Amino acid sequence: MTDAPNPEPAPGDRWRRATASALDRSRRTGARAGKWLAQRWRQTVALLRGLEPTAAYAPLPPAAPVRLIQRRDAEIIVPAEGYIYAFVIRASFAWSAEGLRPESLSWHAQRLQPVAVQQLTRLAADLARTTAPQQAGKLEVDLQRAIGEANWTWPHADGTVTGRPDAWVRLDERVQQALLPYSQRLVTLESEYELHLARARSAQQLAQRWAAVLREYADTATEAGPQTQEGLVDAARRMMGLQRIAAQWIEDLLAERPRAGNWFDQLPPPVPEPPPEPRRPRDARQAPRDTPRDVPRQPAPPPAATQSDAAADGDPTVQT
Repeated sequence: MTDAPNPEPAPGDRWRRATASALDRSRRTGARAGKWLAQRWRQTVALLRGLEPTAAYAPLPPAAPVRLIQRRDAEIIVPAEGYIYAFVIRASFAWSAEGLRPESLSWHAQRLQPVAVQQLTRLAADLARTTAPQQAGKLEVDLQRAIGEANWTWPHADGTVTGRPDAWVRLDERVQQALLPYSQRLVTLESEYELHLARARSAQQLAQRWAAVLREYADTATEAGPQTQEGLVDAARRMMGLQRIAAQWIEDLLAERPRAGNWFDQLPPPVPEPPPEPRRPRDARQAPRDTPRDVPRQPAPPPAATQSDAAADGDPTVQT
């Protein structure tokens, strides 16, 4: 008698069969996915082969190093011409460098600030020795030019540090107090000049308009009415009066011009010397011209008639 087969496999066989089935399905799915990806890749390559690149992209430039700037102020005093007054110079140093951290730049600026101030003081002192105390503007222009020509860079381990200054010049307070009245007077004179110039231009324009009106009515003045003729005569009189006033004003200004020169920086014409006076016969009773004023004048001798009369009267002081 034979044994019947077991319809249910052992647990180990069921696990091996499930694992083999899962691996088979995974293999078939991977094969299908690989075929699909290969087909898509061939289509993409075929599509890209028909296109030509328009331009090649340039590589990006390297990043530029960051430039830091810090400002530090300083005040310098240099003597002016004559070494009596001084100029006050306020400077602002702009310290800059590339590729440094802010704390490193601050350290270099603090270390090099005295050196830069000394260099600026030397430039300002050389220019101020030949500059008048009241010419602060001239000194500022010359100093800015000298700053532009000088070298304001200092090397360090990682590069260079630049400390370029900007300078402003101020007058000495004593010079300001001395120049204040003259500046006020100059402002007043310039204002008066502008006022007189504006009045002269207005008068010139008005005179031109009246002259045009008079020329227009010159030919038809006899045909105009009495009121028109009277207005024209009045206008002509006013113009003549204004001309006389302007001429008198010009004469007054010319009379008040400085004695050493005129407004055009020219010396006045030499004054002709008066002709020599004719020599007169010297009188005995007249003191000589060359006698100084502090010398007392000597009494003149009495005339002959007086001497004879005194002798006749018996004057003992008279010699006969």
